[in-house]
Amino acid sequence: MGFLYVLEGLRTPVLDKLLGALTLFGGEGLFIAVAIVVFWCAGKKNGYYLIAAGVGGTVVSQTLKIVCAVPRPWVRDPAFTIVESAREGAGGYSFPSGHSQNSVVALGGTARFVKKTWVRAVLWALAALVCFSRMYLGVHTPADVAVGAAIGLALVWGLYPLFEKSGDRPGVLTAVFAVTAALALAAALYGQFHAWPADVDPENLAEFRKNSYTMLGVAAGVAIACPLEKRYVNFKTEAPWWAQILKCVLGLAVVMGLRVALKAPLNALFGGHPAAGAVRYCLVVMAAILVWPLTFPWFAGGCPLSPGGKKVLKIVGIVLLVLAVLAGVLCWAVTKDSSMEPRDFPEAENPLITPLGVTMLSGHRAGGGVAPENTMMALENCVKSSDYGLDMFEFDLHMTADGELVLLHDATLDRTSDAAEVFGESGVDVGSKTFAQLQELNMGAGFTRDDGTRPYAHLSGEDVPEELRIVSLAQTLAYLESTGAGYRYIIEIKNGGEQGFAAADKLYATLREYDCLDRAVVGTFHNEVTAYMDGKYPDMPRSAGVNEVIRFYFSALLGLDLDPAELHYRALQIPTTDYFFNLGTSRVVNYAHERDIAVQYWTINDPAEMARLQSIGADAIMTDLPDVGAAVLNQP
Repeated sequence: MGFLYVLEGLRTPVLDKLLGALTLFGGEGLFIAVAIVVFWCAGKKNGYYLIAAGVGGTVVSQTLKIVCAVPRPWVRDPAFTIVESAREGAGGYSFPSGHSQNSVVALGGTARFVKKTWVRAVLWALAALVCFSRMYLGVHTPADVAVGAAIGLALVWGLYPLFEKSGDRPGVLTAVFAVTAALALAAALYGQFHAWPADVDPENLAEFRKNSYTMLGVAAGVAIACPLEKRYVNFKTEAPWWAQILKCVLGLAVVMGLRVALKAPLNALFGGHPAAGAVRYCLVVMAAILVWPLTFPWFAGGCPLSPGGKKVLKIVGIVLLVLAVLAGVLCWAVTKDSSMEPRDFPEAENPLITPLGVTMLSGHRAGGGVAPENTMMALENCVKSSDYGLDMFEFDLHMTADGELVLLHDATLDRTSDAAEVFGESGVDVGSKTFAQLQELNMGAGFTRDDGTRPYAHLSGEDVPEELRIVSLAQTLAYLESTGAGYRYIIEIKNGGEQGFAAADKLYATLREYDCLDRAVVGTFHNEVTAYMDGKYPDMPRSAGVNEVIRFYFSALLGLDLDPAELHYRALQIPTTDYFFNLGTSRVVNYAHERDIAVQYWTINDPAEMARLQSIGADAIMTDLPDVGAAVLNQP
């Protein structure tokens, strides 16, 4: 950590951006692009070499991550800070560094077979800079980086002689990928059947399982396709330079399109099991090795076409170019910060709209970053805290089999509870169990502290305290209303269709029972439930639905007007940039306030972003960390 503190003191905004950009060279996307381009254009043998090193390295590094369970530097030492832009790509455990391993394999592996000395030097220098960037940004320690780079180096140097001889001994390729597939299979079985301790982080374990099955699919796909390609396709990589570019662009579009198209049906077929990833990537790899190369003779010949075909190709090219320019302009327009001078609206009648510079604090999932989310423990923690006070509580509702509304975000119970152990199966839908059955669960089993520990994972059966059992909407409102604090509520109905309608009925009746209907804002991602509430419960305040948010955003961006009679919602409950569009701007806030609509942002855990949103006029911020929010925000 001492070395990281030295680098922390050397940070500047320019270096943050420069090294933040360089670290992308260690990402998975770069590796995939390099391996495919090399395979299709620079030599099959070298492409196979990079794939084998990449798959082997990922299996080893991911296994070490879950076995060693080393927390990130800022978790080990809360006083240490990182460059915030790097946080999004730095989830999970820290040791070893996957970016360092990827950069050494992709860049160092390519350097092994390029001819020009200066190119090799540049590639190795880039790999070294990627490794350094992981420490500079604060997301990895020197030990993480050293071991990640060492794994990459061992594979780059160890596998190269084997692939150099593969031309004379074709069986070498099959043997290497058979071994690689066996290692990935062993890792997948280990992740699936090992008796993991109670304090293992479930998200990291799920990521390890997913990655091991993915690598199994890649290795198996190559092992199957390699001999078939040699016997039946035997493609050549040579083509004019412009045809090589066209070959790669179109080929990547085909392969990545197949990757996306197969995801949903295979996940449905396998019931969400990560083995679906193995099948999907096996098919994608086989398409890249066996199917797309069938077009290579056409590219090698300079893409010959009849005069009519050339004319069509030119027209298609012009259309694609125009569409690309339009897409670029649209992308720029919806992602840029279209802020204007924030304005105060003292004439606003909506009680959810706050004065400029004042922002209400809402506990997201009842403050799920401080205590187990959506539990009575989380509720009590927020109510009784002497360090902070909430203005609002945000929580999610699901309908049980016997018609009770319970606080739960996910449709299934695995992430937060011990449902797999209690019910003997994973993926149990909350709607398939009664409230009494659900109360057998420990809803704090999946809660993980910043230091990586899981303090409640060992509790089961009668040892589970009441505050960690699933809680109903009625229990929640009975407790919060008994405090006399007059809290406001942000409530999301998670069910759709008939269940969503029944949930709306139950919610409306319960809010009326506890006399807090006017202090609640109800939302849902299901448009049919929104329409149902408008028709049956027009007096129940609600937030904008998905379609309404999209229309509202473009109206604000383009300065269009909206018919007040069509604005049936009291608030926008939106992210900032989670869904590509930049909704976190004063233009959006001003436009909403002009129409007496409040703007409430989720899920904001970064103090700097909290302060920025308050400065542009945000009316409420939903955060997992209410203690952090209270220290930053000016509250009513």
